[in-house]
Amino acid sequence: MKRVIIAFYLIATQIGVALGAEPSPEEVPFISMMRGVHAWMDESVPAGATIFIGDSITMALATAAVAPYSVNYGISWQRSDQLIKSMDIYESILRSSRVFVMVGTNDVLEGREVGIQSRYQAILAKIPANVEVVMSSIPPVGDVVINGRKIDEKNVRAVVAFAKTVCEADKRCRFVNTYEALSTDGKPTQGVLLPDQIHLSTKGYQLWIEALRRVQ
Repeated sequence: MKRVIIAFYLIATQIGVALGAEPSPEEVPFISMMRGVHAWMDESVPAGATIFIGDSITMALATAAVAPYSVNYGISWQRSDQLIKSMDIYESILRSSRVFVMVGTNDVLEGREVGIQSRYQAILAKIPANVEVVMSSIPPVGDVVINGRKIDEKNVRAVVAFAKTVCEADKRCRFVNTYEALSTDGKPTQGVLLPDQIHLSTKGYQLWIEALRRVQ
């Protein structure tokens, strides 16, 4: 059963990329659907909750393993520009105690790294000044080819560096280098990625959770 669930998850999270190199928010119905679900639940989020925002990697994170009273607003396929739009829904961020941010993998997969530093800044700007922020870098990506284009490890590391720079410029932001936590000698540590070489395995999540806990 576990293998069936993982297989379904991999298919579901990759269809959007397979349909085209540059899908927009409107071209990925799942994003719109999840925004509707999140808007429905947002009013019920209590004051002081911890909010997690990001993409499919965040979506599959057991956030309670990192912080109690947490809400997971990760959405599969979501890029940084799409997250900026999604954040307009989350009024609970205004009354939250902390926001965890991890997004950017889909930007890399779709070749949209240009301008991500300013998009990271825009994401932080949408979080009230009195709310603590934890920015997690994207994890490493394995040997991946999408639409005939091999994902360049240099681009992954560049996005990690942009996230670190933006976070360190914000006094309330603490940075978690997930890339380093899940890498060995510049490559994904053996066993941290699922067969698609993008999403995290149980081992990958365990290491990521440990890294996130250290900022508590």
